[in-house]
Amino acid sequence: MTFFVLALLNLAAPFIVLGVILKFLLSSRRGLLRDLPGEINERLGGISEEALAKLAGRPVLWVHVASAGEVAAVDEFLRQLHARPDAPAILLTTMTQAGKEAAGRLAQVDAACLAPVDSWPTVSRFLRKVRPYALILVETELWPNMIALSTRAGLRVGMVNARISDRSFPRYRFIACFLRPFLRRLERVAAQTEVGAQRLAALGVASQAVMVVGNMKYDRLKVRGDDRGRLELQRLGWQDFPLFVVGSTHPVEEEMLIQAFLEVRRQIKDLKLVLAPRHVERSDAAAESLSRLGVRFARLGVPQDAGEALLVDTMGWLSSFYACADVAFVGGSLVPVGGHNLLEPAAFGKPVIFGPHTAHARQAAASLQSCGGGFEVADASALAVTLGRLLTQPSLAKECGRKAQDMVHRLQGATGRTLAHLSPILTPGRVQRT
Repeated sequence: MTFFVLALLNLAAPFIVLGVILKFLLSSRRGLLRDLPGEINERLGGISEEALAKLAGRPVLWVHVASAGEVAAVDEFLRQLHARPDAPAILLTTMTQAGKEAAGRLAQVDAACLAPVDSWPTVSRFLRKVRPYALILVETELWPNMIALSTRAGLRVGMVNARISDRSFPRYRFIACFLRPFLRRLERVAAQTEVGAQRLAALGVASQAVMVVGNMKYDRLKVRGDDRGRLELQRLGWQDFPLFVVGSTHPVEEEMLIQAFLEVRRQIKDLKLVLAPRHVERSDAAAESLSRLGVRFARLGVPQDAGEALLVDTMGWLSSFYACADVAFVGGSLVPVGGHNLLEPAAFGKPVIFGPHTAHARQAAASLQSCGGGFEVADASALAVTLGRLLTQPSLAKECGRKAQDMVHRLQGATGRTLAHLSPILTPGRVQRT
């Protein structure tokens, strides 16, 4: 069965890659393909001499994530691993250029590159060059060739922050008979929730390999001394104005948020908006929405009259603005995306508003609502009502923010539990080649 599945996947690989490229060409994110020529070597299993030099002389731990969001999820995990006296060299691969750039900014990552296409020749080439001793997959990165060829080469394979979403589980279950031979090879799996653990076991992961440890993303939710947002607000002269920060937004959703902002601004004339799209390459589209709805705005660092809004068009700034917010909204939730990191503003003691589409953040949404620190709204009109109530009752907003922050503290600790569960895999050992 294993050989049959791999044969089919490898025959289909060129067509899958072509399909992904065509999808991007027809999407609003087609600008990402401008870097394609420089990416080809890494996609084909290559790695730069510079990266290899950084890994030389030490056991290499290969950690694979999807994108920038998953890089953030393993930030604290890798930091604690890197701090050990016997720490391995850490190579982090991602599926996206944005993820690679985010990984490159982490001091605990020795080298970062794009993951090879999941085919026999590309993954084999990558393993021959890097020669890692173990592979750690993050969240839902279940690639058959990657798993099969790694174990064939003697690597121990584990999974951290594992989850299977409501939307993806039916699809995985439909192909469970094909996945089972590969999922059985996972030695240790640290799952976010009990539901996720049960789904992984149903798909073929050995039940004794799975432990429910929580979500490591919560452990990096710490109030750090990033003053960039506060300094930018001072530059604009906004330090004394009420501030509504909306982060990780998507098309259509942005217009709904701007409309709600304008509605509340009829009551609160000096209210200011900070808007941070989920994908910075969409900043021009977000700017068009602001202009079309009559909102005067500035961009980061640009010496101009900001008017009512600031458009964040650079990655890495959002949390520093959440720290300054009176009320925050987390995107991907008014449209059917699934929601993003609802607890990031909560960690700063801010009340959090979000839409009904929170499949990717279900636990966080339920916890925020149950503790009184978060508010689900159905549309722009409901958002305006909730936002107006919080802004006109500062003591209520402050109390809701305190409850949200306390709840974040109760959810933390998954990183330590993950390190303990994955310990046999994380310990460097000799890789047996076959």
